[in-house]
Amino acid sequence: MSRLLVACAVLLGTASFAQAPAAPPPQPKATAAPAAPEKPNPVKASAERTQAALAQLPKAKPEDVKSQDAILKALYDVISGPAGAPRDWQRFRSLFYPGAQLIPLAKPPGATTLAARPITPEDYVTWGQESTATHGFFEKEIARQTHAFGALVQVMSTYEARGTQDGPLIAKGVNSIQLFNDGQRWWVMNIFWIDEKTAGLTVPKDLTQK
Repeated sequence: MSRLLVACAVLLGTASFAQAPAAPPPQPKATAAPAAPEKPNPVKASAERTQAALAQLPKAKPEDVKSQDAILKALYDVISGPAGAPRDWQRFRSLFYPGAQLIPLAKPPGATTLAARPITPEDYVTWGQESTATHGFFEKEIARQTHAFGALVQVMSTYEARGTQDGPLIAKGVNSIQLFNDGQRWWVMNIFWIDEKTAGLTVPKDLTQK
């Protein structure tokens, strides 16, 4: 009898163990969600590009960038000279802030209206090297109107151009020049211009008086 009870107890115990629910599997540890990628900051990227470009510019002559008068004088002087005379293109480059544009208004062939044709200072250098090799060019300012708001300056600079210093007039027009002072020097930001022949207009009197 005792053996039967022991056998039953062993059997029941085994059955109970077999029927007991299995322990749940261990759950994986929670992990933090991946950080969202940082959105590009166009202002920061532009500032970094500008700083890199400033570091690559040739150093300006202090006397060229000490005042509005000085930088405008340098701008006209550096592009002027007789045919075949090398211009100081490093000096030219040093006047322009990174990102500056030169924008002539031109009338495309067959068109009846004007179109803006933006170029970079480097584009102008390429063109100027070819043109001045065989053509003289002397441009001078004959009148100026200036409007300023703090470090932002807008100059309407009326010009005349000749093939030789005292030769006949070959062009007359107006340069709209934006200048900027960064606290250390003056910079040319943009030049937007039109000449009388291209526009079919005459420069008005208020832009020909000093």
